[in-house]
Amino acid sequence: MSTRYSAHGHAPLSKGYSHHRRDVGLLLRNEVDGKTADPSARDVMAACPLTVKPEDSIERVARLMSESDCGAVPVVDALGRLLGIITNRDITVRLIAKGLSIPHAQVSDCMTSEAFACSADMSLESCMRGMSWHHLSRMPIVDDEHRLIGMISQGDVVRYVCEHVESLGSGAMTDILYSLAY
Repeated sequence: MSTRYSAHGHAPLSKGYSHHRRDVGLLLRNEVDGKTADPSARDVMAACPLTVKPEDSIERVARLMSESDCGAVPVVDALGRLLGIITNRDITVRLIAKGLSIPHAQVSDCMTSEAFACSADMSLESCMRGMSWHHLSRMPIVDDEHRLIGMISQGDVVRYVCEHVESLGSGAMTDILYSLAY
């Protein structure tokens, strides 16, 4: 199983790109002590209290998702390093399509093992470019040892922008909402 990181794993959008997405030219800047600072993934990420192992049962994961009202849970190894992610869609589409017996199925049977992640120190703009490029609604955040330390969702980004709308610049809200729509 491999983990690809958005800093290295996504290609930039070219000017001739014909898809509806546009480059995420965000105007994300904060004033910190009179200086302009770009927010990092660490500034926006939410702690990730839920994780599962590849050998965990699908029933356990589905129960965790239901109890915590979340649609995705990171899959980690014994050291907390990111191995992949399992979503409610992985369970309902992949598992059922494979015809696997739910009581006997494990996370490894249907998880997405190629997870795109960002470093906690990466700029929020770079994380959003990766989310947009890979069509992700949430992105795991890892430390230098590839251990999971948080997640950024589209909702986290919108909350951050709403809380900092005064200091971000007039075009930031439009750019961010547009990038999240594609």
